[in-house]
Amino acid sequence: MRLFIAVDVSERVREALKPALSALSRYKGVKAVEPENVHVTLQFLGEVPESRVGVISDRLERVAKNFEPFNVRLGKLGFFPNQQKLRVVWVGVEGVECEGLKPLADAVRGEMKKLGYRDDKDFVAHMTLARVKKITPQEKRRLLEELESLEFEGEWTVKDFRLKQSRLTPKGPIYSDVSVHAFASG
Repeated sequence: MRLFIAVDVSERVREALKPALSALSRYKGVKAVEPENVHVTLQFLGEVPESRVGVISDRLERVAKNFEPFNVRLGKLGFFPNQQKLRVVWVGVEGVECEGLKPLADAVRGEMKKLGYRDDKDFVAHMTLARVKKITPQEKRRLLEELESLEFEGEWTVKDFRLKQSRLTPKGPIYSDVSVHAFASG
């Protein structure tokens, strides 16, 4: 099973992101994320034997019990690896009255490390909006100008996180919840 751990976003935030996703999908060589697939990845686990799902879920449940619901909001637009070598377009996620998602990601990653799952990238709280395969310099300039004109506003309450399965298909990934881990008072 191809698994990752993520925070889902509210429907209101998905709606707020639709203009950007629509704009991105108009460019050749750019694959916008389907609105229903927008999420914040806490950790990607990769291929995991089904026999390990129970112990992973147990560890995630321990993490969830140490958190209470908190509010986050959409942040600024960003690019991986950078704007010049554009491969991924994303929007950041910031805490409203807290540190945001970093403490949760750190706790999840700490528990997963104990099970032998390592993450080679530092955590950046973000939602991927699109992957860029190949784009001409002129199209890239137009795309960046169009994205600059968009506003990213939206806030939601994080009450849980999920262990998700990703099935890769020719039309794109299909995500499904394997387990949901609600916070102590969520």
